[in-house]
Amino acid sequence: MAAKRPAPIALTENALRPDKGGSTGRSINVRTNFFAIKKLQVDTIYHYDVTITPEIPAEKARQLWKIIESTFPELAKNKTVFDGKCNAYAAQEMTVEKLTRKVELPDGGPAPAPAAAPTKQGGQGGAKGGAKGGKGGKGGAKGGAAPGTAPAPAPAPQTSGTPPKKKNEFTVKIARANVIELEELHRFLRREGPITSGCLTAIQALNIVMSHKLFSEMVSVGRSAFTPNNAQNLGGGVEKWDGIFQSVRPGQGKLYANIDVANTAFIKGGNAAELVAEIKNVRSIDDFRGARKLQKRDIQELSKHFKGCSFTVNHRGGDFKKKFKVSEISQQGAEGITFAQELNNGTTKKVTIPQYYAAAYNLKLRFPFLPCIGVKGRDNQTMYFPLEVCNVVSGRRYTKRLNELQTAEMIKGTCITPDQRAAKIQASFPVLDFEHNEYLKGFQMEISKEMQVVPARVLPPPQVEYRNNVSLTPQFGGWQLNPSRKMVQGATLSSWGVLIFENENRLRRPEVDNFIRELVGTLAENGMNVTTRSPPVMYAQPGNVERNVDSMWTTIGQACNASPQMILVVLPSVCQTYSVIKTYCETTHKTGVMTQCVLSKKVSRPSKQYCGMLGLKINSKLGGINNTLSKTSIPFLNQAPTMIIGADVTHPAPGESRPSVVAVVGSMDQFAFKYSGRIKVQASGAEVIDSLKFLVYQLLVAFSEKNKTFPKRILFYRDGVSEGQYADVMKTEVSAVKEAVDHVNTTVKFNQPYKPTLTFCVVKKRHHARLFPMNPKEADKSGNCVAGTVVDTVITHPTEFDFYLQSHGGLQGTSRPTLYHVLMDENKFTSDALQSLTYRLCHVYARCPKSVSIVPAVYYAHLLAYRARHYQGGDFSDTASSISGSDAGNAPTFTTSTALKNLMYFV
Repeated sequence: MAAKRPAPIALTENALRPDKGGSTGRSINVRTNFFAIKKLQVDTIYHYDVTITPEIPAEKARQLWKIIESTFPELAKNKTVFDGKCNAYAAQEMTVEKLTRKVELPDGGPAPAPAAAPTKQGGQGGAKGGAKGGKGGKGGAKGGAAPGTAPAPAPAPQTSGTPPKKKNEFTVKIARANVIELEELHRFLRREGPITSGCLTAIQALNIVMSHKLFSEMVSVGRSAFTPNNAQNLGGGVEKWDGIFQSVRPGQGKLYANIDVANTAFIKGGNAAELVAEIKNVRSIDDFRGARKLQKRDIQELSKHFKGCSFTVNHRGGDFKKKFKVSEISQQGAEGITFAQELNNGTTKKVTIPQYYAAAYNLKLRFPFLPCIGVKGRDNQTMYFPLEVCNVVSGRRYTKRLNELQTAEMIKGTCITPDQRAAKIQASFPVLDFEHNEYLKGFQMEISKEMQVVPARVLPPPQVEYRNNVSLTPQFGGWQLNPSRKMVQGATLSSWGVLIFENENRLRRPEVDNFIRELVGTLAENGMNVTTRSPPVMYAQPGNVERNVDSMWTTIGQACNASPQMILVVLPSVCQTYSVIKTYCETTHKTGVMTQCVLSKKVSRPSKQYCGMLGLKINSKLGGINNTLSKTSIPFLNQAPTMIIGADVTHPAPGESRPSVVAVVGSMDQFAFKYSGRIKVQASGAEVIDSLKFLVYQLLVAFSEKNKTFPKRILFYRDGVSEGQYADVMKTEVSAVKEAVDHVNTTVKFNQPYKPTLTFCVVKKRHHARLFPMNPKEADKSGNCVAGTVVDTVITHPTEFDFYLQSHGGLQGTSRPTLYHVLMDENKFTSDALQSLTYRLCHVYARCPKSVSIVPAVYYAHLLAYRARHYQGGDFSDTASSISGSDAGNAPTFTTSTALKNLMYFV
């Protein structure tokens, strides 16, 4: 009797790649910014836990590590690498399992004496003059106390028998944690085993090996290292630094180093007084003496900008290099801050900061009217330093949202062609210096200097259809609007008006009438039925926005003798009024109001192209269909009732304790053109969607009400999930979709249990993979790979179903392909089927006649999530990265108007 075969090894809990990759399309080769790890001969990596007490930032921890290496040579001998936090890795085992060292980190000098907190009288009383010692009296300026209390005691003198405590002494403990066998990783790469926690730890260790030397020499942010060389000023005390990104990535059969250029914003270094002048955009610091005196809101802005920055002082001589950390900016100028200074005879007298500096350092402050930098000292007291004596140290990342001017400057500095980007990546190799990296050699690791060439395919574009069987084939990811290509389903616009929030002297009525004529003519040419060609026009009255909307609503109803369909709102700029209008019209108004906002500068200079694009949004909002794809292009949608779902979670900016917003949209028709959306808030920073079941259930019901049937297939595109969260998403979100289906079964009677098939696909744009054409003939006008380029071998996952798709035509800079990673696939897609469907869906985006870079369902989820920010009082554009709101527990609640919730009001 034959022996029983062992059960096959489960390679992954996620969807396996269904085949060896797709074959549809024209075959080409492309270069990528992946560099093969040619050699990795070490078999075992030893993992050590590192504990540093007290805790310090990664930058200081790396400085400390260099000192430890000199005191314990075995670390250097074994080429032990450190991640700056709590992990160290070595290619050879240390002779001891545990090690404890006390290490002193050199400092530039003693800390100043403490000062008391500000008092309510005499300006900001108790403020210390910012330095210890000097001519001002006994021990320099010691912080006084609030009136009526005893002064703060002087530090106790050291006795001869007690050694002085070292200022920057740390206790470092190193203990062996684990042994990592790399054979486990090699089996995964060869498709002989699953990706285990051991594989992930090995990849993490190799990332530290590759980056250890660079991170010790440059400023690190995430997996990128930055240098101030060639910094570009962005204005407002912010500058752009260039850097290098590097990451070890598993490919099919081997590991690769993904190397890319990186750019991010840093707080500018320099004299603090001069930086304040730059931030507030004044010509001279002296401008703050008069009408431009800093106000309370200015101080708040400056405090947010500088808080956490390190600085040195310039009044103590070149040998004094101690760094301080900004905790606040004082509300008053230096001349308004007083403190009680202890004199040699034991008495005290009240002095101002300028008086102290004049006496202690023979320094007359040039700008005594400027505020001071506050630093937390001993006993939580605050020391104050005049701005002009402070030099801000560069190297702190700027994490707040850039303003429009800064964003424009950043784009200018980072927008480079694919050829230029490839050249910059290659030019980074002398800095990376892999050939002479002693840590790589210690781990017997060798990295190629040649970009990996991989096979790719260019998928054929679909046939885009308009009314009366007019069709076209897109070229390079786009096509033109013209009167011969009329909307498939043009909505009727019969009851509408124009509400203007711009001064009539800046936007005169004849200009408005001219814009209306151009817009109405273009809408009609493109296929809409505009029956009211001269709508009522009203200039908003100062004051309440809601009252102006109500007045416009009434005027439209009276003028058109019908319930208003839409208000066209003219705004002077992207401003808070936009948020108020959208919130009121879409969540608060008794019936709900569809709005379309335009900027006054577009109204004063109308163009047919702009009106055409505006018409696409208006038609979509009113329930029309701009264009579709031929039925043969999207068989998956036509073979059975199908819903495409897109989901996204947007988070607050770093340091903000505000709620995250969840947005989920679902297609409502056989063309996947019309979508409905649902929104909710959840705990700040939480990526996995909570209560997804109820959002999906509502969309399933909406689909049923519109189509008289529930979808038999669901294709779910989920944006923004990192690889480390895949398991949580499978456990929580995929289960939630199943639970929504179960809930339908409990509320609706079916002959057979309702059980749609589900494909769940993660969509990722935040990655560093780039594709470069091999020759100009295979590139578009921007030098990028053409729309439809897909890569699904070599640099993709060894076993799971994923692919890179560049679905859009390049405009400027280097295009970023989108990574699609399938977690569950009950619809049994082949590689060709899912890649082609995803690419073709990108041609049915309501806002423009182009193939877009991510599947439209995800785009709409983005738009809806940012609309929710406006409901919470935000003032942000569709592409903003920060949010407004409050803590999730007390988050504003909002319910979209019944009349609008199943329309595309968010496009």
